[in-house]
Amino acid sequence: MTEVHVSESDAVITRAREFMEANDLDAIVAMSPENVAYVAGVTPPSQRLVRARHAACVVPLAGESTFVAVKLEGPVVRARSRLDEIVLYEEFVEDPMNVVARVVADVGLDRSRIGIEETFLPVADHRKLQAALPRAELVAVDGPLATLRMVKTPREIATIRAIAGAAERIHAEVAARFGAGATEAEVGRFIAERYGEEGGDGLTMLVVGSGERSAFLNAPPTPRVLERGDLVRIDIIGTKDAYYSDVARTLAVGEPSDEQRRIFALLYDVHRAVIDAVRPGVLSSDIYAIYHERMVEAGLPPYHFVGHGLGVTLHEEPFIDAIHSIPLAEGMVLCIEPLTALDGRFGVQIEDEVLVTADGCELLTEAGAEFPRAAGGR
Repeated sequence: MTEVHVSESDAVITRAREFMEANDLDAIVAMSPENVAYVAGVTPPSQRLVRARHAACVVPLAGESTFVAVKLEGPVVRARSRLDEIVLYEEFVEDPMNVVARVVADVGLDRSRIGIEETFLPVADHRKLQAALPRAELVAVDGPLATLRMVKTPREIATIRAIAGAAERIHAEVAARFGAGATEAEVGRFIAERYGEEGGDGLTMLVVGSGERSAFLNAPPTPRVLERGDLVRIDIIGTKDAYYSDVARTLAVGEPSDEQRRIFALLYDVHRAVIDAVRPGVLSSDIYAIYHERMVEAGLPPYHFVGHGLGVTLHEEPFIDAIHSIPLAEGMVLCIEPLTALDGRFGVQIEDEVLVTADGCELLTEAGAEFPRAAGGR
């Protein structure tokens, strides 16, 4: 039985069509994995892995929308797509660019202005698509599609909330289960297993860095054994129904040192100051300015950003940095993640997911004001 999310489709397609109308476009063809997931509600599983297996969402200004996908993944697409029609192509027999062009022509748009993602398509495929639609004008819409995704629909928020909560529970379980004598790899295997049990598609990146490795920004788990006095920085990054979790915590194995406590307290104060400033209308660059000022006051080196949007990609607009001045809006989901790293010694990171509400923000996850303590060990 096909699962159709009508209200979600209406919200996403309506936004896309409002953009088309405002920019004199007759159709949009979304082809990147993130925008296929956004528009259709599903990404063919191998699309990210096999570059030649293009998928496309053809959305005209008026009329039915069409999902183009490789035939062998037809059952997955049929079960979960929310678009009106599905067209499948035979791998190696048909060129997906020609199939997309045929779908466009079949709805009478082969002489129209069509929005495409120039930064995703390889040059060769862009040339094929233009050759197959010689009278069409192909217009880049990469930036506008990213802008459309900034404010989430209720279903998107519910999905992000669910997997964020799962990541937060897993962090608590790690603290209760592991301590001195365990290895980073054991912790990593446990997180991966629990993430699947919680309904996650899978982890896309997992940081488990202990001791001096907690200062390595993207440290994967290794056989290193956790020791008393270590800090363990863990960042759980994965997806559920194509939407990301990104929640980081720093555990103390045994009793943290006075220096570790002091730095955690300083960073936590920065974290809360940034979150307290999140509300509709505030510029992302102004949020960053608060972070930068508080880090300097604390004697901690500021990074070039303190947060980012979260959705069908891990890092998306709005970026919380000095360069991007984007007004926050109700329905945006942000990750707020102050981090400090003392090379060769330890690192501390606190990362929560935050939903912008009508009058402020709601914490989808909430870090405590003190180090989470790892279990007593073996």
